[in-house]
Amino acid sequence: MDINLTTRYRTCRAFTPAMIERGRGRINNVSSVNARLGRAGLTAYSTAKAGVLGLTPSLARELGPHGITVNTVLPGAIQVPAENDLPAHHRARPEDQIARQCVPRHGQPEDVAAAITFLANPNASFITAQSLTVDGGWMPH
Repeated sequence: MDINLTTRYRTCRAFTPAMIERGRGRINNVSSVNARLGRAGLTAYSTAKAGVLGLTPSLARELGPHGITVNTVLPGAIQVPAENDLPAHHRARPEDQIARQCVPRHGQPEDVAAAITFLANPNASFITAQSLTVDGGWMPH
């Protein structure tokens, strides 16, 4: 809870005064598809990530009048070294994961970075209080 929710809340609160003073800013949180789907054995993680989904529209309403947008990116299975640290029973077999996606490849950190970069762009100034899922189309399956 501290790492996945409380720290995000405190970080947002620490940076927003300067954004308010400038009259603009972007807050792009990172959650997880597990915030919407849940995951057995990862209840605290899924709950904390779901909290980020509640934080996002609340902050968007508070900060929108100051020119600040607040959004969340929800990555699915992204191929990162940290996956190797998960207990075996929490790891999906890569071929099983890919078979359930619309885009048949491993998700990469660059895929998530591209979504965050888009939301940080001045052209995204009217997008706020949204959650953007980056999972290769896995959630519909």
